[in-house]
Amino acid sequence: MANSYTAKQGFTIPGKIRQDEKGRPVFNVALQSYSLEVLENGNPSWTPMALDQVGLEIVHSEDTDEDGQVRLTLWRRNHPDPAKNPGWAFRGTVTALVIADLVSS
Repeated sequence: MANSYTAKQGFTIPGKIRQDEKGRPVFNVALQSYSLEVLENGNPSWTPMALDQVGLEIVHSEDTDEDGQVRLTLWRRNHPDPAKNPGWAFRGTVTALVIADLVSS
């Protein structure tokens, strides 16, 4: 895959989230950890997976049961020799922390 990989995951925060002066909820996201491995023919490979960046951001969710969504974007650095680039099949986990400013009761 020559382009970036993107995935979204919805989240809810227990409690009431404070809003800024424009009425937007006050929260942010941080990367806690990630673990990714390259797959070749569906099996784990020892081929290194060079990443240029792992990006997280909060985006609006159309689902009214969610407070928002976290969008994950992975950018991969290709090997200078295209013949040595493995397929962009991979699996793994990314753990994101959503930090919210809650209204005190």
